[in-house]
Amino acid sequence: MSLLGQRIQPFAALIFNRGRCGSLKDVVAPPYDLIDAKRQDELYARSPNNVVRLELNREADPYGAAAATLRQWITDRVVERAARPAVYSYTQKFDLDGQRLTRHGLIVRIRIEEFAAGRILPHERTFPKAKEDRLRLLTATRTNISPIFGLYPSGDAALAGLLSEVAARVPLIEVTDDMGIANEVREIAAAQEIAIVQRALADARILIADGHHRYETALEYRRRRRSADGNPDSVEPYDYAMMTLVAFDDPGLVILPTHRVIHDLPADAIASFEVCARENFDVDGYSDPAALCSALAAQGRGALGVALRGDRTLRILRLRDRRALAAAIPDAASEVRELDVSILHALVLDRIFHIKPEAVRAGGTIEYTIDARGAVAAVASGRAAGAFLMNPPTVHDVERVSGAGATMPEKSTYFHPKLLTGLVMNPLD
Repeated sequence: MSLLGQRIQPFAALIFNRGRCGSLKDVVAPPYDLIDAKRQDELYARSPNNVVRLELNREADPYGAAAATLRQWITDRVVERAARPAVYSYTQKFDLDGQRLTRHGLIVRIRIEEFAAGRILPHERTFPKAKEDRLRLLTATRTNISPIFGLYPSGDAALAGLLSEVAARVPLIEVTDDMGIANEVREIAAAQEIAIVQRALADARILIADGHHRYETALEYRRRRRSADGNPDSVEPYDYAMMTLVAFDDPGLVILPTHRVIHDLPADAIASFEVCARENFDVDGYSDPAALCSALAAQGRGALGVALRGDRTLRILRLRDRRALAAAIPDAASEVRELDVSILHALVLDRIFHIKPEAVRAGGTIEYTIDARGAVAAVASGRAAGAFLMNPPTVHDVERVSGAGATMPEKSTYFHPKLLTGLVMNPLD
């Protein structure tokens, strides 16, 4: 059941000790990439035991401070190892567009593999700076603080039945976060139940939905540990990473759009935008942000919304001929050229505003948000030079791109809700 070597492993998680840490709501946090400086300060003030001190420490040496904090919490029993190895069911209940949805997942240790093996696949590109940051944190703490988010093929009746049965049990961990999302974790520790999970996922192809930086970091960490240990054949705890797995057909699996906000654009490119855009796009104008957002949703695939500083006209662009995109990115897979984000990056950001892929990958040029109205408001107030809005890709889009061995541009998807940090942690030693 728990011998190292199997693909899916139970683990004795580090879990907050409610008798020592205080309220669970005060110690959990969103993922690091959703924590800006203001939010970081709020989480620090909320509790001296908030997991932000591990996930995104603000000290001069954030990595050393995170490791020291974790050691102290273990000494003080603020966090404790679970009494027995387990996998964990993780449900999130949330409201979206007037509906109450539930997403069901499994938190496991999964044996990491290079992407070339074809069994664990990415779907979008990563930022080098973020990977370096996560690698330094993992090296210092030797602990997975937050899980990677993966998707697995549906259809295993035994696993579906197990998840349904476990959902009726009393939660081990239960906390409603700041967004009103109810997070529930339940233990699956019986050997026969863990075996069901292991059999169902032994050969399943896993698609990384979120946490690409953490997965690539886990691979690099393994390489470095293997080199230092000088024993390439043994199976070690660092051959595994903590991952939350959700079925592709889960009714609570939601992707939201990720809009782009840019704070600095050339004035001449803004002035000539419509003329340049009409070379490849049909352009419609709107005066009201609500009308723009409604029209964007109604037009669906292929539509882009644009707001520019100093221009009262809000626009929707629709590509007339996809051959223009094929000419702009001839080396991209056809599955990638079908994406709205590819149209935006290749034919608008690159061609009109001269924001090259290298600048996007370096980070700092583009701000990403799921708040369309807020993005347009930032432009109207003068705080941003441009807002570029999109409809979300589908799970099928993500499958097709990864299945073709390709990747989407950075920040192409926003799986909602995010996985909460601080529910369980996975020590690698």
